[in-house]
Amino acid sequence: MSLNILVAEDNAFTASQYTKILEKNGHKVQVAKDGVECIETYEKALSEFDSLDKNPFDVVLLDNNMPKKSGVEVAKEILDKNPEQKIIFVTSYQKWAVEDETDDLFDKIVLLEKPFTLNQLSRKIESLV
Repeated sequence: MSLNILVAEDNAFTASQYTKILEKNGHKVQVAKDGVECIETYEKALSEFDSLDKNPFDVVLLDNNMPKKSGVEVAKEILDKNPEQKIIFVTSYQKWAVEDETDDLFDKIVLLEKPFTLNQLSRKIESLV
């Protein structure tokens, strides 16, 4: 099963590692280097997408700490545009540390705490679809 995945990650090395494992598993990956670029990429894909009953991306993978807009801000904007979008929120903080920020997103996003292996990331993504 090939998935279309949007990755928002400001660390170039981390983004390249995500891309390598996901593409190795047959997925198509687009990378945004910050929160603003992620929103722009998402909006462009949404406007070009012709099906109303599907998402432009199977999964959006968001880093919590990004320049210009945080992962929480990006998640809220994406879910405002498309409440059905599946989002994995990657954070180096323990789950309880971001729960206040993500309370209203709790049932709409999946939290993945660092550190994790690339195989764990891949399995988490594939379990959502």
